[in-house]
Amino acid sequence: MTEKIRVLHILPSVSGYGAERLTVELLRYLPSAQLDVSLLTIYETPPEARQALPFRIVHAGRKNRHDRFFLGRLIREIRRCRPDIVHTHTHAGKYWGRVAAVLAGAKRIVHTEHNPCDFRRTLLERVADWTLHRVTSRVVTFFREQGAALIRFESLPERKLVIIPNGLPLSSTGEDRGAARTSLDVRPDEFAILMIGRMEYQKNHILALRAFAAISQEIRARTLLLFIGSGREEIVLRGLSHALHIADRVRFLGYRNDARSLLAGADLTLMTSWFEGMPLVLLEAMIAGVPIVTTPWLGARNMLSDGRFGFLTPGFEPNQVSSEIERALSHPRMRGEVAERAQRHVSLTYDIRRMADAHQRMYLELFGWAA
Repeated sequence: MTEKIRVLHILPSVSGYGAERLTVELLRYLPSAQLDVSLLTIYETPPEARQALPFRIVHAGRKNRHDRFFLGRLIREIRRCRPDIVHTHTHAGKYWGRVAAVLAGAKRIVHTEHNPCDFRRTLLERVADWTLHRVTSRVVTFFREQGAALIRFESLPERKLVIIPNGLPLSSTGEDRGAARTSLDVRPDEFAILMIGRMEYQKNHILALRAFAAISQEIRARTLLLFIGSGREEIVLRGLSHALHIADRVRFLGYRNDARSLLAGADLTLMTSWFEGMPLVLLEAMIAGVPIVTTPWLGARNMLSDGRFGFLTPGFEPNQVSSEIERALSHPRMRGEVAERAQRHVSLTYDIRRMADAHQRMYLELFGWAA
């Protein structure tokens, strides 16, 4: 074996929090004696970011969303890299990335579906899904029930499905709870519920506010709901907090680049999403030992083992969410046991090295080399 398998990943940029951040982290662990890994971004990567990352980065130079000529540059860069495998990510990769890979003559294409349960599709996208799945070698997602949904709703051939859960580096950051609570301005006698995520439809912040308003007055009087993130729905959410008469117990902290360290100051992490893939914020909460309350988006039962590793609401009604929040806050011993189980589970199951090993095996199998 004299040459390495060249794997080219395609992302919009390296600046995003979710799928982009995870993929960049994964690429740190993928290079091996058998794999040569590089990254092609649709938008230009700042020089300082390129220099800080230990793998080759090229870009297609897309100027903005209206720049359609970038597709030709994307095809050109794929050809220049001469990859054995092209691996696409996110919505842009699912369509633009795979189309460019096909036009560039790539023989093996892998796509990771980071949002496998968002089935809001135009007719054109549905046609593109069916067509592009036929020329894609493998489609990766995180849990078996999500894969079943892709097979059912996108007509994905089952033989092309690969299940690889996300992972993160598990080394302890040693975040200080006292310092985090000081940063959050939370008193020692208050509960802090932290919800991290961009303010848009998917994350369903409206449900979080309505559920918080439905909590008993006794508990709500000593509880704070803290939102980290920004987005187009923020004005509506601020108005709703006043309409529900809970504005004095709700704080909008905006985008924070220290969200992970602030988790240490929380008593609960709340997620009210309609759909998710495998959210990093829940992995980070599990690593930090912070209990989770979440709605039952497709994959949540797998990730939290039907409630062993977090408090799983039975549905998406405000009273169903508020009931689980009250249950968690009213039973500190149970809350601690759930968080401890989750912390042990994440260390055994969701290490990024396991994720990297699974990707390496997939690439080797796809290329016809023994894993």
